[in-house]
Amino acid sequence: MNRQEPRLRDNKDRFVIFPVKHNDIWDAYKAIEANFWTTGEIDIHQDLENWKDLNEEKRLFLHKVIALILHSEHNLNGKSTNKLSENIKLPEAKSFLDLQSVMENTHTETYGIFLNSFLNSTEQEQIFKEIEAFPTNTARKEWIKRWTNSPSFAEKLVALATAKSIFSYSSFATIFWIKNCGLLPGLSYTYEMIYRDKALHRDFATHLFRDHLLENISDKKVQQIIGEAVAIEKEVIFNFLPLELIGLTAKALNEYLDYESNRLFTDLMVNRSLKNEKENLLEQRAQKLSKNTDKNFNKISKKTD
Repeated sequence: MNRQEPRLRDNKDRFVIFPVKHNDIWDAYKAIEANFWTTGEIDIHQDLENWKDLNEEKRLFLHKVIALILHSEHNLNGKSTNKLSENIKLPEAKSFLDLQSVMENTHTETYGIFLNSFLNSTEQEQIFKEIEAFPTNTARKEWIKRWTNSPSFAEKLVALATAKSIFSYSSFATIFWIKNCGLLPGLSYTYEMIYRDKALHRDFATHLFRDHLLENISDKKVQQIIGEAVAIEKEVIFNFLPLELIGLTAKALNEYLDYESNRLFTDLMVNRSLKNEKENLLEQRAQKLSKNTDKNFNKISKKTD
């Protein structure tokens, strides 16, 4: 553990969690606990009926996107959480990360349920071989390995926040597009819950980084970590997923990914003097994105997702 992070080190005299020493971290844990769910809550009966009515092109797209997210969850997100958890000894933070790991297991189980419902074993094997052979998949793994093994604890936190957003949100956006077509309600509902979970995971890593670290790290380094992930994810999204099969434009998804990466960078900015200026730019970007989304997606609602 980095010696300059006393707030994240364990106090050996603390034998129980109470009295709570870091109420903000404990509140984050109670928030994630309140949102806990299991696969027993998922109903896919209507999805199975919808699946029969989908044409081959939409089925192919869903094959790819569900398998891609499952592969990412198993090989990327879980590893980033485990690496961080190894370094944190503070009981309040350990409580959050331990429950986060349990939730990630639930996410993996959920993806597996849908994949087994929609694809036979031969089809699953074929799609995973295709993902493994995809060149950018190697870049993803190397990114995770590099930043989660960094000697800098701050860089590990930035990597966790980035993995929980950049390596997930763009794929989720395609699922939400399917939702707005009125299809696969079980899948859509499940991904809303997983999206919410990942937002909590991302915000927790951001909170620790912003409010509990003493380590110095430059905005340039933060931007580098995020920027590398964005470049990799764009390669994956635009070259692996056949967006044209569902009528989703690459331009709109590209703008969404840029917006999310800018928002993450703003949340992690160390130089607070630049923060207000950046937030104003983001607000203008969001307004522009909203207009483009209405234009390009047509059916997308203006609700939370």
